Amino acid sequence: MSFFKKTLFLLKYKQKIMQKYLLALLLFLSAVTFSQELEVILQNPVSENNFRGLWVVDENVVWASGTKGTIIKTTNGGKSWQNLPIKGFEDKDFRDIVAFDEKRAFVINAGSPAYILKTTDGGNNWQIVYQDTSKNAFLNDIGFFGEKIGFVFGDPDNEANFTLLKSEDGGNTWTNIGKNLPKAQKNEAGFAASGTIMRFREPSHIWIGTGGGEKARILLSTDLGNTWQSVEVPILSGKASQGIFSVVFQDLKNGVAVGGDYTQPNFSEKTAIYTSDGGKSWKIAKIPPKGYRSCVSYIRKKTYIAVGSNGIDFSKDGGKKWKNISTEGFHTVRFIREGNIGWAIGNKGKLAKIILK
Repeated sequence: MSFFKKTLFLLKYKQKIMQKYLLALLLFLSAVTFSQELEVILQNPVSENNFRGLWVVDENVVWASGTKGTIIKTTNGGKSWQNLPIKGFEDKDFRDIVAFDEKRAFVINAGSPAYILKTTDGGNNWQIVYQDTSKNAFLNDIGFFGEKIGFVFGDPDNEANFTLLKSEDGGNTWTNIGKNLPKAQKNEAGFAASGTIMRFREPSHIWIGTGGGEKARILLSTDLGNTWQSVEVPILSGKASQGIFSVVFQDLKNGVAVGGDYTQPNFSEKTAIYTSDGGKSWKIAKIPPKGYRSCVSYIRKKTYIAVGSNGIDFSKDGGKKWKNISTEGFHTVRFIREGNIGWAIGNKGKLAKIILK
């Protein structure tokens, strides 16, 4: 080999090495920047009970609900919390909560008998507005369009009819319109893992995720629950512990669902899917979260956060690619819509404030 050819060969070799180092450096810096965009600030536990219900009203007012009839609330952005156990319901596990302000809120419990409770005085007193003593009663999720029209989704009865309670008077009375929904498949139900299996978008769209059956589904209504479409989705399914555990939409077209298998928290295959046509079709995330995820929340501008028992993941591209940013485990996460402040909550009172920088 001539001196000229040898020199040219060495220059090209060094160029390739430098390109590899540069690419590795850029990927590293990208990952660092990604993780530094969210700050997770652990708080001192307010209660030793387990929490799954969470509602963020605004930067100051946050409610949470959990086991042993426990309700906690802050009105100053987490500087202090009130512990407000509901008397007479100490044996209930309140899996979901929704609040309008620091005074008015609703909670639902898992299991039978099933209750919907309402407070108008900040959680000091609660009123029963719905009760179901049937053996199969199990409520998963509660939510409202504004402050008048509300829905509660629950597991199916013996005739494979899902429970779908509707209120048109601000939650004072409830009617079961579950027969409007498609029939449940064998073993199919909802997961009350984070109170986010059902989501709404104005003016009239509702999405509900299911699991436990042979195929997980998204049930979709565009007319306030009167008629429904059923869409099978490519998330992990086929066992009682698998399916969709949480769904969220940033608008009428773009949304994300997460789940997996809660008995295999580190198994990441098919744990997240996304849609760009309002939930009519779904695609598997190109880079999934690092395992089973029980909750996903929309933040802003195609940005989502997902939590599970083994960590927190972050997506900036509408749920196509996920980046693990923490190994802290939580059940539920909620953000102020189009804001930069959220909260996460989990077992033994584990609580964190999350800030998007």
